[in-house]
Order: sequence, then structure tokens, then C-alpha cells
Amino acid sequence: DLGLDPGPAVAVPGCGFGHDAAELARRGYRATGLDFVPAAIQRARDRYGDLARWRVEDWFAPAVPEFNGLFDYTCFVAMAPDRRADYVEACARRLRPGGLWLGGFFHTVTGLTEPPYAISPDEVRDLAGRRFEILALEGAVRSHPRRLGREFLLVARLRPLEV
Repeated sequence: DLGLDPGPAVAVPGCGFGHDAAELARRGYRATGLDFVPAAIQRARDRYGDLARWRVEDWFAPAVPEFNGLFDYTCFVAMAPDRRADYVEACARRLRPGGLWLGGFFHTVTGLTEPPYAISPDEVRDLAGRRFEILALEGAVRSHPRRLGREFLLVARLRPLEV
């Protein structure tokens, strides 16, 4: 549950083959799967048709705030650690005022040289807290067996820009 009633526009950055975007669409959200890899978007279209919207897009590109929520499971942790602050800004740019960001993160990974990259809850709080009000930041209670005990979740609301 995203903390939003069904109907609002929700983005899935780094959607890959589209499973999360398709599931959100089935639950009544206006889901858009975004990925910078054209082959991934094509696979999502082939598998799920027009169940969700699909766009080839660089998450870091300039954008207008068009979404009420972001469902981010493994996109943030796939970014190089030096891009994390830019990623948070990209999330903020794409959300409408008061929009929600639901993120899944790994605090423990087995390899350090390639994604996913681990991050601590405190680091997420520091990064996200610059632009978002942290509503929840806690360990995942259910995970894939290979990820059990290594994940935590974020729910955060976009704050208005201070002038």
C-alpha cells in the first residue's frame, strides 16, 4: 500500500521488465514505468501491453512534477553512491506537492563493486530528509528469501521548497 487511494499517478523509476508498474496498475493506480534501457521497456510492453504507461527516460533528466507517488524498489540502490543526492533531487522534481516516495533499500549486500549498493537507514534519513518529511523508515517485515533481513523501507512526503 502506497498510502494513496487508488487512482493517482505513480512512477516506477528503473522499472526494468515492468512487474511493479503492472502490479500497481492492477491495483488501480495510473502507473508509469520508466527506464533508460529501451530493451527493458520493450520487454515490459511485450509482457504487460498497455496495462501501465511505459517510457524510455533518464531519471536524472529535467522533468515536471507529474506524479503523486514514486515506487522505488531497487532503482536507488542501483545508482552509484556519488549520485545519491542527485537521485533524491530527481525524485523531488518529479513529484507533485505533497507527493509520496516509497523506497526499498539494502543495508547489507554481499558484493561492493557493483549494484546493488548498500546504504544505512541513517544515510537515507540524511539524504531524503533534505527534501522530504520522513514518515516511516524501518526494516522490511517481508522480503524475498534471498533478501530477508537485508532490506528496509522508506515512506517520505515531499516538502515544499523553502524560499
